Amino acid sequence: MRPTAWPCLLACALLGLSSGCGAEQSKRSGAREAADTELAQAIDASAARHEREREKQRTTLPPASATRAPADGSSPAGAPEAPSAPAPHSGSRELLSAADRASFSRLAAQLPGDEGVAVSTLGRGRAVARAGTLRTGVAWSTAKVPVAMAAIAAGVARSQDLTQAITASDNAAAERLWTALGAGANAAQASTAQLRGAGDTQTQVQAQRLRSGFTAFGQTQWALTDQARFAGGMACVAPGRQVLELMGQVVAGQRWGLGSTASPARFKAGWGPGVTAGAGDGWLDRQMGILTVGGKPVAVAMATTAANHETGIQNLSAIARWVASHVNAGRAPRDPRC
Repeated sequence: MRPTAWPCLLACALLGLSSGCGAEQSKRSGAREAADTELAQAIDASAARHEREREKQRTTLPPASATRAPADGSSPAGAPEAPSAPAPHSGSRELLSAADRASFSRLAAQLPGDEGVAVSTLGRGRAVARAGTLRTGVAWSTAKVPVAMAAIAAGVARSQDLTQAITASDNAAAERLWTALGAGANAAQASTAQLRGAGDTQTQVQAQRLRSGFTAFGQTQWALTDQARFAGGMACVAPGRQVLELMGQVVAGQRWGLGSTASPARFKAGWGPGVTAGAGDGWLDRQMGILTVGGKPVAVAMATTAANHETGIQNLSAIARWVASHVNAGRAPRDPRC
């Protein structure tokens, strides 16, 4: 299933007039499908190049026992770490300029609550540009992404559970993936290893259920800059590419935020009580994913606090439209830099 024009789908659902939206939807979906296909081809091409490079290295690298990564997902001794902070951009390649940040501040002033956004090009350890006052918060269902990747890597993921956990944000399906990984510390360690593999060197997946009625992994604290860096690196690892495919098939009822723009997107949302660092309680909505702007893929992580989920949806949709019109994707590479 390719991304669709959400507003049109909603109109069709409310009015029951499928013929009234079909022609316009067809025009829009054709352009969106072409761009989404281009992104998929770029990811596949990157994977093929990565595999060729690994094949070349097999004749020069020391034995696997000498370079095996620790079980906690950290880098082996002597291996270079991905940068934990964004490197400075040259002016012409900056994804968000000072004027863009000022524009985002004006947008945020018009929205209830606090907002934040982080963007990056695709690849491991890429520089991240950030705007807004909200910098971190509870991951909620966005944490299902590294959990799903860990289950794929471990060979314990049932196809139906993967699909339901990512495309419909089904908690029961995600819990089954978590249990298959051993639950608790074992599952958290495996999921954290997937964060490291895709370039997030900071975040630790929560192992314990800190708040009754919510998943343990969903209560992970995940900074927007780290999440954008992770989303940008997902195309560099096989489990990430598989989950990205599912992130392009999100159900219609959750196609807000990145899914509501005219640009093709692959994304995962999360929402729940707003247990955020520095923002207090309330409601927290967030999304991560890849938005294709002018034919160029850009990793995006964004979040908002609001009084309720409905307002959070409206805020994220406004932020996504802002990203689509302001991010400087012109010089972003089409292929992930892995």
